[in-house]
Amino acid sequence: MPCTVFDISGGSSRFRPVVRIGNWFEENCLEEDKVRNFKSKRDRGELLVEKARTLYDNFHKEIVLAAPKQNVIFGAVVQLMPISMNIENMSTADLNLALSVVINERVVRHSQSINEDCELTVAPSARSCVRNSFRIVSGDEHDRTGQDIKYGQRFRLECMDSENDPIMLYSAPKKVNLNQSIDVTYHSHKNGELNFPLGLVHRSRCGCPGGDLPMAFTNWFCIHVDRNRRFESEGEDIPSNAPLVIVHGATNRNLAAENVVIQTLFGPEFLVSVQNYRNIYKRELWKNVWMISNGHQAGPISKKA
Repeated sequence: MPCTVFDISGGSSRFRPVVRIGNWFEENCLEEDKVRNFKSKRDRGELLVEKARTLYDNFHKEIVLAAPKQNVIFGAVVQLMPISMNIENMSTADLNLALSVVINERVVRHSQSINEDCELTVAPSARSCVRNSFRIVSGDEHDRTGQDIKYGQRFRLECMDSENDPIMLYSAPKKVNLNQSIDVTYHSHKNGELNFPLGLVHRSRCGCPGGDLPMAFTNWFCIHVDRNRRFESEGEDIPSNAPLVIVHGATNRNLAAENVVIQTLFGPEFLVSVQNYRNIYKRELWKNVWMISNGHQAGPISKKA
């Protein structure tokens, strides 16, 4: 409550500068509560700046790729890298772009590690780390660790640091009402139609009965980049660091690197989708041409804080 201070010398009552008026007590209590909440969150590590620091540490944790081999094998930790990016007035040769996991702003407050709410992009990869490395496992229920992967053979891509309940890369066709099955922040289009996005799902949620997704949605396979050699190359070993086309088994659409730049918590990156891009001769364009890299080494990632 406001208080009145009497000025005896002047013979009248008036407010002096030291007098507090209005809701000063409530405002003072509010500021004290803010300080106490700040200190409490700081002590528990719940400040956004500390969460962001933990996020970068978790996603940029260094990963050792598979030892360089002539062919790609099951169980290997690899990177999926586009052969080239046709960006006007921009050179991407030195970016070492790779398929990467990115977390959006609405998730970072309650999770600082890879989860099903994360999305996929094509991002610069100065070195292999958790967000841009994947483990290749068999597309069936057999353990084929150490065996060479063949053209046309199904495989799955598992995120790193998710051994207990592996998180796998998948895509899915549209729903009956023509809405996308995967909720993503950014979409890409081809001829006005939305491309199929990529998503992440726990293995425990896949399969029947009781699964939310068919296991087939997590299956991928590779085909030869040369359309004229695909029939004869079926069943041959997939060479490492060689151009190829990665196909989603359920939709028969290709993994595609889009020349669309988006802003993420890790900086500017490129969209990725599942869509077929071919020329008039039915040959895949650069968007659909990738390589599976094992043993790729480069300089260190510049850490953000």
